[in-house]
Amino acid sequence: MKRSETFGLVVIGYALLFFSIFSFSGSASAEESHKILLEKPTPATIKPIEPAQTTFDKNQKLSKREIQERFSEINASYDLHEPFSPEDAEFIRAYATIPNASFTPSYMESLDTPDGSSTFTGSNSKSFDKYKSSNGVSLNFYGKIYSDINIFTHSYRGNVKSKIYRGSSKVREIKNVITNTAYGLVGSSGTYVGIVYKGSIVSSSKYARTSWSTDETRKYGAVGVIYTHTNAYSKITTTTGTFTLYAF
Repeated sequence: MKRSETFGLVVIGYALLFFSIFSFSGSASAEESHKILLEKPTPATIKPIEPAQTTFDKNQKLSKREIQERFSEINASYDLHEPFSPEDAEFIRAYATIPNASFTPSYMESLDTPDGSSTFTGSNSKSFDKYKSSNGVSLNFYGKIYSDINIFTHSYRGNVKSKIYRGSSKVREIKNVITNTAYGLVGSSGTYVGIVYKGSIVSSSKYARTSWSTDETRKYGAVGVIYTHTNAYSKITTTTGTFTLYAF
């Protein structure tokens, strides 16, 4: 084949490639393209499972406190977009849920029940009302937290209140914190689970020593979110030390 004929075929090939790209971009928006991507079958290694299906000992028969401790441990152990170890990925698959999906693990009966999970799928909310006494101070921490998972832009919100009903003279600071971690597809092939966002809403006062209210929403962007975990806590600093009370 002559060099001129080869060059002509190359030009035609590039022309067809550019035509197909521009034709696609003109007929489908970025959001539609992402929807098409998300419609691909989810690899078995990242699909949700029930707690009873876990195989690693550290993920089995966990109490509510142990579940919260595992979430805290995992969230602190990884950088953004770093693939989880097999046992940590299994934990997320078992104790968190995927947004906008029909699959719901049997342990998630309702977010409004006292025993409901503190993880969210789609747009959800959960109320709480907790008490704790420590360092001569008694605290009532109550309110509601929200989580909204969409395609590109997501959000979480905390409408909470810390109320001191004994020992207010010993209180030096009241701090309310709402935490949110989103887990999604990571790795070059997109077949691993990892953290794609983690953040918190922090509100504190060193002057209001009997109660402190927080109502704030935080938006964030992340692609490929498939799991999320949201919680809240109140941290009280007293004249003799500090203590923390979690919502869930």
